[in-house]
Amino acid sequence: MRIDAATLSEMAALLRDEDRDEMAIPSYLHKNPALRWMAWRRVDVVAGLIEKHCPPGGRVLDFGCGTGVLFESALRRATSVIGVDLVLGAAELWKAKKELGQVTLLSPEVAFAQVEPGSVDVVVAAEVLEHIDEPTKELAFFKRVLRPGGKLLVSLPTENALYRFGRKLAGFSGHYHESNAAVVDGRIREAGFRLVSSSNIPLPGPAAIYFVGVYEGA
Repeated sequence: MRIDAATLSEMAALLRDEDRDEMAIPSYLHKNPALRWMAWRRVDVVAGLIEKHCPPGGRVLDFGCGTGVLFESALRRATSVIGVDLVLGAAELWKAKKELGQVTLLSPEVAFAQVEPGSVDVVVAAEVLEHIDEPTKELAFFKRVLRPGGKLLVSLPTENALYRFGRKLAGFSGHYHESNAAVVDGRIREAGFRLVSSSNIPLPGPAAIYFVGVYEGA
């Protein structure tokens, strides 16, 4: 499910430029249809994985929820969603517009303190861990709150030549990410997770712009 262009523009007006860019709002609205397709394709793939791995009546934690673009997809299976972000204005706007009473919004520090151990079926970290230099605390939190058999769903930029070209084409420049998919995948495994399945968007090999992984506690 997608957020309409008018609401995305309204969100953008609420945010600092840096936060707007990190939430991929310019990519969702980009005049180039290929860039728009790529941005929404990542959302569609992650949404499909949430629906696949969340049991009916389950609980989803969307870490780095941004605009809240995944909330409705999660609620197709889950009865409650926790959205976590440093900047919650855009997600609050979307929650209010769509009357998503099943969504609770928390800052990271509040989530670390309040989300109960073993209470979440699916943790989503879509385009977020590459922004964190050392995600040790976040990965330990994910492992703690997941139920036995629960899944961690991650999407990450490959930072390969095609990805960098796409960023330049989209008009982004300067320092943006602390890491890339290969490095973060290694850190996730070091934190005690096992990779269950993975895919690339749009294609494997040199055309892989994004890595999408499904993990569970080892």
